[in-house]
Amino acid sequence: MAQKKPTKNPLESFLDTQFWLGLKMGVNYTQAFPNTRNTGFSPVDYSADSLQKNYDDFALPGAQMGLEMNFYHRGFSASFQPVYKRSRYKYNNLLEWRGESSGNRFETRYDVEQRLDVIELPLMIKYDIIQSGKIRPFVMVGGFHSLIASAQKDVKITQVDYSSGNPLQSSGGTTTLGVKDAFKSFSGISGGVGVNLDYWNIRTVFEVNYKRSLTSATQPNVQQNELASFGEINDEVFLRDISVSLGFVFPFRFIDQQFKAY
Repeated sequence: MAQKKPTKNPLESFLDTQFWLGLKMGVNYTQAFPNTRNTGFSPVDYSADSLQKNYDDFALPGAQMGLEMNFYHRGFSASFQPVYKRSRYKYNNLLEWRGESSGNRFETRYDVEQRLDVIELPLMIKYDIIQSGKIRPFVMVGGFHSLIASAQKDVKITQVDYSSGNPLQSSGGTTTLGVKDAFKSFSGISGGVGVNLDYWNIRTVFEVNYKRSLTSATQPNVQQNELASFGEINDEVFLRDISVSLGFVFPFRFIDQQFKAY
């Protein structure tokens, strides 16, 4: 009997390895980072820099909802988190026409909101900083691939005429266009922090995540006919976003009713 190996406590085995499955949802804010600038116009007597778009960083909220599938073993987790995600960002472009006299000037401003719906497929590795108790903070790192589901562009046009001496502003209307063909699937890296809260047989997961695409999300050479009149063509854009998510997951492995998630 002295030579017999001790039997491992089944509770320890239960806590060492576990499968979790559940739902997650949240909000995100996106930054569109232009790597290469493009325009539909070819300037002759002025610099093309004056035609560059002005982007607003992390200005519009988006949303995501999906699943979390988590395999945990001794502090480390492999987490697959497919979600349907809507990202939004905006930019503007100001075009100016001047006559021979200084007062003969006409401006057109285009304010654009871009909405991008993707099926995002992230794979994350998590590490629990504290591996016991009901509250377990963690860090995570991984990568993702996003498939384009749809894309829409809202364009608001504002015109200002200075020829009469006083600025005369008028609205050129707002148009909404489907621009899915102007985008392509993209991939990137991700990292973040979070905390698990265990009670009964439910785990609540709160995460803050930063994602950065390593490939362009746009097809720069694709131009919509409806937008050709004001030279609207996509820059080569890389996307960065900050997302906050809340999830509820449930364990798959049970030994006995006495073993709760806590």
